[in-house]
Amino acid sequence: MRRALVVLTLAFAPVIALAAPAAAHHPACVEDVNPHGQNVPPAGSTTLPGPNGGQNEDGFYKISSDTGVQVFVVDQGSGTVFGPYPSGSTIKYTQAPGSTPSEKKIGSDNGQAGAVITHITGTGDMGVKTSDSGVISCLVPPPPK
Repeated sequence: MRRALVVLTLAFAPVIALAAPAAAHHPACVEDVNPHGQNVPPAGSTTLPGPNGGQNEDGFYKISSDTGVQVFVVDQGSGTVFGPYPSGSTIKYTQAPGSTPSEKKIGSDNGQAGAVITHITGTGDMGVKTSDSGVISCLVPPPPK
């Protein structure tokens, strides 16, 4: 009887492992090129201790996930969620404390004008998440006054 129980346990172990929930898809945000200027902010001048304390002072980011699933942008000041967007999309994010979170399409479908799919304005720093992950922070300083 004991041997039969061991055999049955070993036979069903792969089924139990397959039924376990999948691990979260991990989001990412990487400083990206400002399509107009064709330059990525230089490392060290925008990352802490950058002059404005932001990770990316221009606010251009490529947002993605490690598995290619769609990603969402989160205004970490208000909690407003934007998206979903295809993994690998370039967006512009502006932090504007006291404003109303909003999104507008920028560019066009011609040439590089469509390189950035949207411009999001939020009250706090930008966050990125997938449907089953936590939010990661992507720092953007408020505009100078």
